[in-house]
Order: sequence, then C-alpha cells, then structure tokens
Amino acid sequence: MSFYSSSITKNAKSIASHVIWVSVACYFIFHIFSGARGAVSWAKLSKEVESLEKELRDLKEENEFLENKVNLIRSDNLDLDLLEEQAQSIIGFYNENDIVVLLPRNK
Repeated sequence: MSFYSSSITKNAKSIASHVIWVSVACYFIFHIFSGARGAVSWAKLSKEVESLEKELRDLKEENEFLENKVNLIRSDNLDLDLLEEQAQSIIGFYNENDIVVLLPRNK
C-alpha cells in the first residue's frame, strides 16, 4: 500500500509542478499580447501616434498659410488685393460687377 501512495504522491507533485509552470507560461504569454505594454496596446498607440502626427502636419500647414496671410496685410508689406478681399468679406459689400466664388473650407 505504501508503494501506491508514494507513486500517487510523486504523480501528484509532478502534475502540480506542470500545472504551475503552464500557468506561469500562460500568464506571461497573455500579458505579452494583452497587457498594458503588450502587442495590442503597442498597435493602438502606433495608430494614435500616426493620427496625431498627421494632425500636427495639417496644423503646421494651416499655421503657415495664416502666417503668410498676416504678413501680406502688415503695413510694411501691404497687399492691396488681399486687403480689399478681407474688407469685402467682413463688411459683406461687393461691387455688382464682382464675381464671388465661395470655396469649401478644408476641414
């Protein structure tokens, strides 16, 4: 009877050891993919970085456009056509011979 009980004890210890190692391996494999710094999170962050970089490029382009427009209406470098266009759009008064083309905004 002691032979069977020692064999069962060895088998139980062996099984328990394997279960623990498999559990530890599953834990690490799960966190490699789904953890806070796992592959899934990395992919989401990469997409977010790409989106924010595109938004930054768009904002830089818009900023350059607006800076150029401001430079054209400064008193030391005055563009009369742009000044007239701005005055007409603010006041809303156009000559009857003017042709007005409204373009959609790029947003």
